[in-house]
Amino acid sequence: MPYAQTPAPSAVPPADVSAGPDIKRPKICLALSGGGARGFAHVGVLKALEALNVPIDCIAGTSMGAVVGGLYASGMSANEIEKRLDALKLNDVALDRVDRRALPQPLREEDEQYPLGATVGISNNGVRLPTGVVQATQFLELLQNWTAKIPSNIDFDRLPIPFRAVATDLENGQMVVFDKGPLHTAIRASMAAPGVFAPIQVNGRMLTDGGLVRNLPVDIARSMGADVVIAVNIGTPLLPRDQLQTFFNISQQMVNILTEQNVQTQKASLHGNDILIEPDLGSISFMDFGRSTDASVIGQKAALEIKDKLAVFSLPPHLYIALQQARLDPQLPSINIGFVDVADNGAIPESDIRRQLDIAIGSRYDAEEINRKLAVLNNSREYDSINHELVQRDGEYGVRINANGRNWGPHFLRFGLALSSGLDGNGGYRLQIGHRRPWLTPGGLEWRNDLEFGNTLSLHSELRQPLFEREGMFVAPYLDFRQNTRNLYQGDTRIAEYTLRSEQVGMDLGIPLGPQSTLGEARFGIEASRLYVRPSIGGFLSADEGGGINLTPLPSAELKQVGLKAAFVIDQLDAPVFPRDGYKLDSRVFFGLEQTQGKYQQVEANALWARSLGRNSINLKFSAAGLFQSGDLIRGLGTTLGGFQQLSAYQQDQFSGNYMLYGSATYLLRAVNFDLAGQSLFLGSSLELGNTWDRRSDISLGSTRKSLSLFAGFSSFIGPIYLGFAVGSGGNKSVFFQLGRQ
Repeated sequence: MPYAQTPAPSAVPPADVSAGPDIKRPKICLALSGGGARGFAHVGVLKALEALNVPIDCIAGTSMGAVVGGLYASGMSANEIEKRLDALKLNDVALDRVDRRALPQPLREEDEQYPLGATVGISNNGVRLPTGVVQATQFLELLQNWTAKIPSNIDFDRLPIPFRAVATDLENGQMVVFDKGPLHTAIRASMAAPGVFAPIQVNGRMLTDGGLVRNLPVDIARSMGADVVIAVNIGTPLLPRDQLQTFFNISQQMVNILTEQNVQTQKASLHGNDILIEPDLGSISFMDFGRSTDASVIGQKAALEIKDKLAVFSLPPHLYIALQQARLDPQLPSINIGFVDVADNGAIPESDIRRQLDIAIGSRYDAEEINRKLAVLNNSREYDSINHELVQRDGEYGVRINANGRNWGPHFLRFGLALSSGLDGNGGYRLQIGHRRPWLTPGGLEWRNDLEFGNTLSLHSELRQPLFEREGMFVAPYLDFRQNTRNLYQGDTRIAEYTLRSEQVGMDLGIPLGPQSTLGEARFGIEASRLYVRPSIGGFLSADEGGGINLTPLPSAELKQVGLKAAFVIDQLDAPVFPRDGYKLDSRVFFGLEQTQGKYQQVEANALWARSLGRNSINLKFSAAGLFQSGDLIRGLGTTLGGFQQLSAYQQDQFSGNYMLYGSATYLLRAVNFDLAGQSLFLGSSLELGNTWDRRSDISLGSTRKSLSLFAGFSSFIGPIYLGFAVGSGGNKSVFFQLGRQ
């Protein structure tokens, strides 16, 4: 888009302080650059300009410059912008992180089981990934809520301060300058940093960050009639070679090279009376959204360091106040919704979207209330994004819902990895793959598969069919296969090894607990199971009367059983590992119905409670299980203990029996918090008590095993990592390494 350049005046006309609000003075325009989280320095610059009574007549912004500039142009003061930003967890907002307790229970379970990175889509076109690491849905909702008073079809020249936002057409590379329309949409399009924030569709064009074509929009400011341009450049400096070791850093460096080239061109276009402010933001990076206050302070300091230059444009206080009060302040009148349109390009039926949003025709338009409902749908992860716009048609206002489904499927894969190693060299590994195929039918039928192989081989395949509503009760026929090797110990000596295989088929009735199953989930059903126990190596050693040693082979067994089952989970932990707040309760009961030899009932219950004070956390855990067999005792079918956080001083599954009791108290110190990545390094210590028994008559608290451990833990993007040392009863000790779930 071509722009006419306004010739620079040879000198800045002096201010005529007697001329009142219509004082003859130069038109001053801000050009605010992009630079991610470094852009919060713009807030500090604005605070300095306000303190110096420097009037701002127009603003052109790119990326984060468009965010700060657009909010300021809408009528917010710099202090108000800063106050609102300080009240937020900006890293969470910027990266679309939500409180885990706001997620549906199935997603909480998936996140715990499959912590490895992004979801992979599979379609007829091959393997695909989302168009951006972050959809920036929360940020768009926030901008819309903060600018809800602004009419959606406004000409940006009618804002309190005229404004322009710069974006890039991702298809043809052309610069796109927003001068009208929904203000929040223009800002969101301008800040879609490539590879970080997903592009946004606006009027049929796929738009991304304006920094690719004009990171410091001096010429755009000039085209708005500026006599003087105050340019604020906070662009990310190029990384040195020793930091170019990761894919992300290399990708970011390529973008930085492109933006730096157009920044240099724009800086060269500045005239003699223009002002360039380049705050020294040091170590604040593109993604350091948690350091907004630091960036603002640095920006304010940089502007005040050149206050003598800026003071040339200052107005007397009474004239500055009069100018501010004379600005336009467009307000959206109270509106009743006349229609609701749904633009849906995904598999989810339009009727289902309408039902969940429940926007009544004739009701008063409330942007925040609609966005609150949309946030619930976004938390379901069934959309790349879903948002709304206020639109006009045939003389009346209505709402248009833009629902962008996950069209990079329809099959989705997630991954998990678990590794463990102990002092004696024993270890293991498991690779987990989760497959989801949602919306097989308009009724919401979903196919779910969970595969695990390594030391354990398992497959759980399940269909989920909602009975009434997608987020409500469901029926779930399933089949489950699991095979693993279990060691048998006599004292601390491994004496045998056997193979345990289980096969189940059943049907559950699932009942979500809480809205959208945010509290948890309960299940009731019927299950047919078959269990095999086969010896592999070793047996029971015993001494005869003559002092000889006898080896008694392990017994084999096969059990078939049909029974009723019930299970529930209530999960209100803030994190699945290293929790700092909340609680989790889960229980499972199986009641065998067949009156045959080997009939059994099974009960399991677990509880975890977490509380924190500052960097310090306490976790309390209790577990109990019972397997009630009829007929001869069959070893190896019950619960096991041993391994990290299951009596850490002992070997993996060292204790097994029909009955189990376990309790632990864990102290965690959050030594380092990587807030940007949502990860932390912990130092911890656990005191554990527990044991297993084959017969109820053997159960006694006096026979419990004890373990004391010291460890370091890290909540990495590939799952939790633990390294530690533990000592137990009788001098048992273990040095352990654990990646992922045990």
